[in-house]
Amino acid sequence: MIPPMSSSTPKNAPSPRTFASPPPILVQPVAADPSESPSTDPAAFDAVAIGPTATSSASIDPAAIDPTRRRDVCNLCGHRVDVNDPASFAVFPCHVRAFKGRSFRLWRCPSCRIIHQLDVVDLDHYYSKYPFVAAKLDLVWRIFYINLARRFKRHGLSTESKILDYGCGNGLFGQALRDRGFKHYYGYDPYRSADDLGDPAILKNGPFDYILLQDVIEHVEDPRALVAEMDRHLAPGGHILVGTPNADRIDLSRVDTFKNEVHAPYHLHIYTREAIETFGREVGWSPITFYDRSYHDRPWFGMNTRAAKQYQSLKDGTFDAFFDPFDTARALASPGFWFYGVLGYWLSFRSDMSIMFRKNPGEKPV
Repeated sequence: MIPPMSSSTPKNAPSPRTFASPPPILVQPVAADPSESPSTDPAAFDAVAIGPTATSSASIDPAAIDPTRRRDVCNLCGHRVDVNDPASFAVFPCHVRAFKGRSFRLWRCPSCRIIHQLDVVDLDHYYSKYPFVAAKLDLVWRIFYINLARRFKRHGLSTESKILDYGCGNGLFGQALRDRGFKHYYGYDPYRSADDLGDPAILKNGPFDYILLQDVIEHVEDPRALVAEMDRHLAPGGHILVGTPNADRIDLSRVDTFKNEVHAPYHLHIYTREAIETFGREVGWSPITFYDRSYHDRPWFGMNTRAAKQYQSLKDGTFDAFFDPFDTARALASPGFWFYGVLGYWLSFRSDMSIMFRKNPGEKPV
């Protein structure tokens, strides 16, 4: 068995926003002046046309890029990219099977190095065919979640602690914790049913001693609004673990290598360690531990992200390959899979990160 491809995977969220209340919209409308419009050269973005030459719209093709909006301003430093300069952009394919052939433009802020997705799409449509819902709590996932829980235990987590998993998707982490005796796990996902994990009343069980914000912040338009909301739910002296891809470790010129971390069009903004720590410090959190790899990048055979990437390349290259029945014969017949299965942990790109923050113990919850 091999791990899921990247910690940069959304947890069954059908929207780019995972707030209990809507954040400010930071997407910019496109100017009417043609000189301010993005290039419409179809060779620049694979199967997707935008701008005046587009022959489809959201009403005809729900997967189409919205030609009226774009993310051309950095949401940390305010730098604006020149949308008429093709050299400013990298083009990445969607690696979800249902949308194979769609491509999207990304740009890196030259000031703070955050990666932004320029193109805006109807993400409800893209999440409607997202394969992660097929994940089951098998032995491999249990091993990964033991490692994730260990990151909290190093900072005092016990079976009596109150923990919130915000953006929990199908709640696999909670199932793993309960099986190990944890009594006060609360999973919340605002895009699940209100009769299930999407019930806002779950948040009234706070404040929480620990919060997990895994693979969430890169999916939202306004990270500061998300962090402020987490601060309201975190108890004084509590800990929050923020897991996300690391923009400083992603090379946008290596599309095949980093397509999972980029995860177009699902990841709206990919941050650096400095940016994530800035967001935390702005609400009074202190960063206390930095992890330079995902919780599911492990040293055991096949359970590392390099082996996962190799397996993916043996299949159809899509993210869905990890949720199809595991192709043991193909994997074990591949010298590359054997190589990375054994050595991949030590050859990791370390393109995912987690930061543990601690809230000021003297601060009163809102």
